[in-house]
Amino acid sequence: MKKTFVLMAAAAAVLYSGMALAADWNFYGSARVETFFTDSDLTDSTNISESLQSNSRIGANVTVSDELAARFEYGAKDGGVTLRYLYGEWDFGSGKLLVGQYETPLYMPVSNQVYNGDNGLEGWGEASPGKHPEIQLTFGGLKIAAVSPSTKYLNHNAAKAIAAYDDTDLSEDDVEVKIPRIEISYTLTMNNCTLGIGGGYNSFEYKGAVGNLSEDIDSYAGVIMGKVTAGAFSLGGQAFMGQNVGNIIVANTTDNSYGNGYAMIKNNKVVDNDAAGFEVVAAYMVNEMISLEAGYGYMETEYDDAESDEVASYYLQAPITLTPGVIIVPEIGMVDYQENGQDEITYYGAKWQINF
Repeated sequence: MKKTFVLMAAAAAVLYSGMALAADWNFYGSARVETFFTDSDLTDSTNISESLQSNSRIGANVTVSDELAARFEYGAKDGGVTLRYLYGEWDFGSGKLLVGQYETPLYMPVSNQVYNGDNGLEGWGEASPGKHPEIQLTFGGLKIAAVSPSTKYLNHNAAKAIAAYDDTDLSEDDVEVKIPRIEISYTLTMNNCTLGIGGGYNSFEYKGAVGNLSEDIDSYAGVIMGKVTAGAFSLGGQAFMGQNVGNIIVANTTDNSYGNGYAMIKNNKVVDNDAAGFEVVAAYMVNEMISLEAGYGYMETEYDDAESDEVASYYLQAPITLTPGVIIVPEIGMVDYQENGQDEITYYGAKWQINF
């Protein structure tokens, strides 16, 4: 019996080795350093920062067969390693099935803003859902996904001071989740024009410790996107609206935790948070070496019983490709939180990038 088990294990190892050798592994990487001066109105100070961007990466695209492919990618953050992508995708003819961590269907980017780690106006106008564990089906331009749900909310304590987000463990008694987050989008590409539309829904039940509160916290977001290219010139835009959108997309409408798009628990009641935003981005390719891009984004969130919080950001950049894979992106811009006691940040500097 023992001998049979050893032979079976050896055969499995040989088979696995043969499968691994048959796969085509294409490794890649990107080193990115940002150097920016930031001028803060709130602190009346100017500082320079030089740091390795968290989206610096190393990974591989893997081709197992004509029908099966995969990818993994790790990034650098705060001196550590973070998982960016890990997924496999099966092409079954009429569509594709993706399993793993990847951008969700609402990812329809427009901006290439490089400040704040290639922020791309995320949370300042662009509706970016981020990367999450998901099961996604793709049929041409149509994407449908069941995404890992979010149970974050803003806790307003009895002293009416804003506490940190409670990213509640799903095993605790105060939150119950019955369905995954659902996202769907459709993108249509026609010659020099791209149009996209999508929506997302997230829901969980909050059970309060006081007063036996039991109430659903529902989040939804609708997004539209369009891009058009005419020769060396291109113009793109995106707009969204929704409720409690922090559970679906990034929203940074204040320089503190209050306006990040989440519902709030206040006096043992759920207070919903409405949100809307848009961005416009124009670009012009001067030649193969130099191009120009300018963008503006705006986002607003508003609790049912409070005034709105707003943020606007705009930038101008001139990406320079010294040689294929070697890129410098000078950029100047501003992030304005537009409320008394909140910051207005002016920045200028560059991103330095080498792909390998």
